[in-house]
Amino acid sequence: MKSALKKYLTLVLLCAISSMQAQSPYQLSWKKEATLMVPTGAVLGASFWLKARMEPLSMAQINGLNRNSVSRFDRIATYQYSHRAGKWSDYLFETSLLFPILLLADAPIRKDVWKVGIITTETLLISSTLTALTKVLAKRARPFVYNPDAPLGEKQNKDARYSFFSGHTSGTACLSVVAAKIWSDYHPGSGWKPLVWSTALAWPAAVGILRVKAGKHFPTDVLVGYAVGFACGYFLPKIHFKN
Repeated sequence: MKSALKKYLTLVLLCAISSMQAQSPYQLSWKKEATLMVPTGAVLGASFWLKARMEPLSMAQINGLNRNSVSRFDRIATYQYSHRAGKWSDYLFETSLLFPILLLADAPIRKDVWKVGIITTETLLISSTLTALTKVLAKRARPFVYNPDAPLGEKQNKDARYSFFSGHTSGTACLSVVAAKIWSDYHPGSGWKPLVWSTALAWPAAVGILRVKAGKHFPTDVLVGYAVGFACGYFLPKIHFKN
């Protein structure tokens, strides 16, 4: 009897351990995380250094800009300027910061919070670093600089040279996609996946549209930002996935 009970308890314990392991589809290692984050930190620091030395557009540069020199695909943005659209894009971007936090409502994910937190943090940092570096290297004037209806003060701000690519779009895509990917990895057979993914894909798309309407970005800025954010949000969890 005692032998049978011992075997039963051993089996229950093994099943429990197996279940706990199954709840965590990710595997982290110091080597992998250092390989990802050390170069990221160095590049982000270099981006801040370059940004500090960036000069705003001069009056001669502003007056020399002609919207007809912009491709037809992007030219529509030079006619846009809306404070309201800009504020709504800010709201949607800030709301997307809550997506990873909402994952904590899920019990299996909550038990694995430190792994999920590290993956999410790495994803956001890498996406932000790629965005920051590209902006200071490209120095692309924002669409409203071409628009005579936009105030001169904004055109002379250093931020007016950070059009390519859209940080709002890349950041929102990164946060929404990483949350959807992590949730899907913990619930691969869930019927809620279409709703989760459609929300994750639509949210940054809405931000991108609003950034164009605000005159802050060209359509190409938004498309590239969406692609970068999506890639970071999707592939960072994937490279931590257990074989």
